[in-house]
Amino acid sequence: MTIWFASGNVHKQRELAAILNTQENGALKSGAYNLLIPQDAGLDFDPDETETSFHGNALLKARELYSLLEKRRPPLFRPGDPVIADDSGLCVDALDGRPGIYSARYASTPPPPPSHAPKLESAERNALLLAELGDTSLRTARFVCAMALLFGPDRFFLAQETFEGEIVKGLESVKGTGGFGYDPIFFIPELGRTAAELSETEKNTISHRAQAGKIIAGMLKAYS
Repeated sequence: MTIWFASGNVHKQRELAAILNTQENGALKSGAYNLLIPQDAGLDFDPDETETSFHGNALLKARELYSLLEKRRPPLFRPGDPVIADDSGLCVDALDGRPGIYSARYASTPPPPPSHAPKLESAERNALLLAELGDTSLRTARFVCAMALLFGPDRFFLAQETFEGEIVKGLESVKGTGGFGYDPIFFIPELGRTAAELSETEKNTISHRAQAGKIIAGMLKAYS
C-alpha cells in the first residue's frame, strides 16, 4: 500500500516508514507500506501551520496534502491512497510548555515567532533552549506527537502520544549523534542516555512518534 506523508523531513519519513513496517514481534514487514513524501512526486508542500494544537496542525497538513494530491494527480498517486501527517514538538515544563508547536522554528522567548520566521539550525535551537532554562532544577520535559490518518476530508483518525524525559543540565551534557532536532539534549533517566544516543531500533520502539505510529498502523490495518 502506498501512503503519503505530509512532510518534507526525510528523517521523519525514514522513522515513520520503519515504525509502520515493524510487526509486533519486532520483525520488519518488507514493503508492506510504501511511505512517500510530496517531494518524491516533485510536489512543493509547505503549508502554514496556523492551528494552536499539535493535533490541529496534523489534521491541517493531512487535509492540505490530500487536496494537493487530488488536484495534481502525480504519477505515483492513486485515488484512495491514505495520507498521514504528524505534528510534534518538545514541551518543557519550566518554560510553560514551550517551545511546543513552535519547536521547529523556535527562535525567541515568548511571544513565539511567526510561522514565517527563519528557522535556526538544530544546534542553535538547542543552545537557545538551554540558555533559557539556565540552572533551574526543574528539567522535566516531553516530546509530543499528534498523528492524523486521513482517508478523505471528513474521514480521519487521530492519535497523540508522549515521550517523557528531562533536559540535560548544559552544553557539556549534550550527547549523541543519532536522531535529529532536540534529541541530543533530551535525556531519558531510565535508560541513562539521550534520545540521540539511542539506536534507530530503540527509538522506533519507545518514542512519541513510535507510540502514535503504532496506533495509526493499527487503524490502517483495521479500516483501510
